[in-house]
Amino acid sequence: MIARTAVRFPSFVFILVLFLATSPIFGQQAAPRNAAPSDKHVVIISIDGMRPDVLLRAKAPNIRELTQRGSFTFWAESTDVAITLPTHVSMLTGVSPTKHKVLWNDDREVEPSMLAVPTIFDLTKKAGYSNAMVVGKRKLTIMAKPGMVDWVSAPEKKVKTDALKVAALAVQVLRQHRPSVLFVHFPDPDAVGHAIGWGTSDQVAVADRADQGVGIIAAALRELHLQEKTLFIVTADHGGSGRSHGAKVPFSHYIPWIAVGPGVRENYDLTLEPKLSVHVVDVFATALNFLGVAVPADADGQPVLAIYGKAQNAELKPKR
Repeated sequence: MIARTAVRFPSFVFILVLFLATSPIFGQQAAPRNAAPSDKHVVIISIDGMRPDVLLRAKAPNIRELTQRGSFTFWAESTDVAITLPTHVSMLTGVSPTKHKVLWNDDREVEPSMLAVPTIFDLTKKAGYSNAMVVGKRKLTIMAKPGMVDWVSAPEKKVKTDALKVAALAVQVLRQHRPSVLFVHFPDPDAVGHAIGWGTSDQVAVADRADQGVGIIAAALRELHLQEKTLFIVTADHGGSGRSHGAKVPFSHYIPWIAVGPGVRENYDLTLEPKLSVHVVDVFATALNFLGVAVPADADGQPVLAIYGKAQNAELKPKR
């Protein structure tokens, strides 16, 4: 029996999990062979296009609970280009687009080997951890290099999905495989932003749907007794303005950044740290640091140690 929790979400989601088990969008690569060096886990959720003020206008009870249980800022920064694919690659490689050189944003046919810099999946896999990605946009699978990601779920080209379907698949992966690293991508706010506009009531509504997805995954972590072992990061790639986003589009450059997990300070606003500026590239370094995997010396991101109450490096590297 599933334990009762404070998180509320639609009961049909668990039926969806069973239905989606045979879904053609679910793919699996070779299962990991090595035992993980520790029983720690990292779950990263990126809510595509989630401008911080739009999230704050939503009810978002699950994300608000995470801010109470963790450390957060609603003034974290995107990359200079502030578009989906390059910024997500920066999020999971810890380097700026000028370094990883993924500057396109379409769903073109490319080989994952075209990505020259190591991803979080590459480094954790080589360290003996297992990993998975469940994404709402197929183009993000460029980061699933052959043999480096154990379980991959992505929609076929031009197939639309939403946070609830993505969350159901993510829960399926958690239940069946318990990966050490799980990256989840919700596409909804970005899709509505382009179709209707950033900051509209429609986008606020899908922010609540993304919040439901966050709640579904958080509830699964509790049920599986993984919560006390997991660093849970909820963030975004970019914001937007009007029906667009990008380097020259107002309000594209700020994103939410929330971390919850063992040893993380509760209800702590990271803007209280005068020398700290949190960037999207810091997701990579913060996750590796938690797992005990060395952060590459040439990474632009750095672990956000302030979430543990530790002194932050005042000499920040250029990150964008």
